[in-house]
Amino acid sequence: MTYQEPPNENNEPKWDYTSSRQNFITGAMVVGGNLLVLLIYLLYRTVPSVHQFISGRPM
Repeated sequence: MTYQEPPNENNEPKWDYTSSRQNFITGAMVVGGNLLVLLIYLLYRTVPSVHQFISGRPM
């Protein structure tokens, strides 16, 4: 007699192998990247030395 899987009651696809931990890590990376871009932009606009380092010319 062969083993049969029980019916899928949650209607979740069988090919979805992601875990909540992977989703958490991906989301944290996206949020962290956005915060990094925002921080660099704010420093670029307000700190003359950062602006000169990035653009190569003074404010």
